[in-house]
Amino acid sequence: MEHSKNKSNNRQDFDDKKSKKILELEKEVELGLWIQVMGQIIEIKGLSGLLHIEEDANSTGEQQILTGALIRTIGQILEAISVSSQIGETDIIKLLQEQKLAITGDLLVSIGSAYEVVGGIHVLQEEIVKTPRIVP
Repeated sequence: MEHSKNKSNNRQDFDDKKSKKILELEKEVELGLWIQVMGQIIEIKGLSGLLHIEEDANSTGEQQILTGALIRTIGQILEAISVSSQIGETDIIKLLQEQKLAITGDLLVSIGSAYEVVGGIHVLQEEIVKTPRIVP
């Protein structure tokens, strides 16, 4: 009888340590997501400033890059909020809703990144057109 109590206590200790470690790692993920959000907000501020200062501020490509960064940031914010809400949540319905929100955030991040790529290609094409060619 005593042996099974010890075994049960050891299992409980292991489960408690595992739960604490999981919580630590979840909080680490949450922190990383919020740091990304802050970085993206700084990036948007810089991109907006550059677009405002540059002579060809009407550049479609540069505007697409900024729009893509904004979409990506919105997605990142949704994901960070969702992960923050998931930590410690015990209601399965709320947890599933938050997971869906995180997936929506990931989708927006992907769409924003793709839009930035298209904008980058436009900027590259615009730069190629501006560069004079050597005529032999």
